[in-house]
Amino acid sequence: MEQNARKAALTALLQTEDNEGYSNLVLDKALRAAALDGRDAALAATIFYGVLEKRITLDWYIAQCLTDPRKKLDATARMALRCGAYQLLYLDRVPDPAAVNETVELLRGTDKEKYRGFVNGVLRALARKKSALALPAGDSPRALSLRYSVPEKLIQLWQRGYGKEITLRLLESFGERAETYLRVNTLKTTPQELAAAMQEHGGALELMDGLPACGKLDARGSPASLPEFEEGLFHVQDLSAQLVCAILAPQPGETVLDCCAAPGGKSFTMAQQMGDRGKIIAVDLYKGRVKLIQSGAARLGISSIEARQGDAAQPMGDLPPVDRVLCDVPCSGFGVIRRKPEIRYKKFEEIERLPAVQYQILQNVAKALRPGGTVVYATCTLNPAENGGVAERFLEENRAFVPLPIELPGIRRQLDEPAHHLTMMPFAGASDGFFAAAFQKRE
Repeated sequence: MEQNARKAALTALLQTEDNEGYSNLVLDKALRAAALDGRDAALAATIFYGVLEKRITLDWYIAQCLTDPRKKLDATARMALRCGAYQLLYLDRVPDPAAVNETVELLRGTDKEKYRGFVNGVLRALARKKSALALPAGDSPRALSLRYSVPEKLIQLWQRGYGKEITLRLLESFGERAETYLRVNTLKTTPQELAAAMQEHGGALELMDGLPACGKLDARGSPASLPEFEEGLFHVQDLSAQLVCAILAPQPGETVLDCCAAPGGKSFTMAQQMGDRGKIIAVDLYKGRVKLIQSGAARLGISSIEARQGDAAQPMGDLPPVDRVLCDVPCSGFGVIRRKPEIRYKKFEEIERLPAVQYQILQNVAKALRPGGTVVYATCTLNPAENGGVAERFLEENRAFVPLPIELPGIRRQLDEPAHHLTMMPFAGASDGFFAAAFQKRE
């Protein structure tokens, strides 16, 4: 029933807001609990992600229909209003009366039933007024925030770091659908063989020029439901993440350290780059996430990965000297907003503490490198303080390292940055927004 779909979406949205959980995990849990069929699950997902992506814009429209926009709303009533407003404004297939009535019914029989009349009145007003309402024009941070549903502080951060033109292109690109990319497991198959096999199951795999074993998947449903996934013929990995592995370029027989490695995608790709010859020490802070690396490696038939629990910010004295280090640190995640729309609402006071932690991790793991070895520092964010700021501090304070230029085919540099830095923009040959910096330890 569509009512159950709307209820699942509302439940998941409240859970995400209360506990700041990852959107995909929260939604999956709500869909399982509701036992929805494919059609209703799709509606629930559409409303859930639509409200997350458009929250700032939705709140502006709702405020135009309130008697006192400054009055604090009950959390459940406010989220119900967002669900109804999203359907009224963005889902043409849902008639306005159904969007209003079904949203109001979500509160029936709950401890929030007293808000049914309020929600009904606000949504009916929006249904009447929506054609006459227009978002503020112009290119001020406030206007852009309302138009693209991105917080003003984040827009201002991008404008300071990248300029107004690139900021606008970022806002536009983050409003587009995220593509699904795969890494072909070349230990078991070839890109051409996998593409042919997926074609038989109704999926199209477009192989990417310049990046061997990477493909863009066009298929319905989850890639994990495909038989080729169960057979270990691929793992899901964004194009930008695969490019980071290409920058590090591990070779067969080498020893590689992958810190903060879970769920293991980059370790898997590097093992395939190395022909499963050599060793990858994949370290993560949490025991449960280490098990994810182990199970993924087993599914793919990889034997060269040694997954272990450890804190990359603390000394790891039992490590052998390694040839290469991938330092993909915890970050604000502003480059993956298309996949995790809730990230745009992160609290900036938490983000401001990240560069110190990131630097500590980079400083620590670089000690494991042998002379002549390479370290790549990487994030999936677009924040100069977490990216170039950390990388340049490392170079200034560690004279044993020299910059190592980065060149990737198909990636168009958008910034005037050092040759050993690369900021990957989602509109310029990459997919998610990523950053990488490369250094070599002196002989």
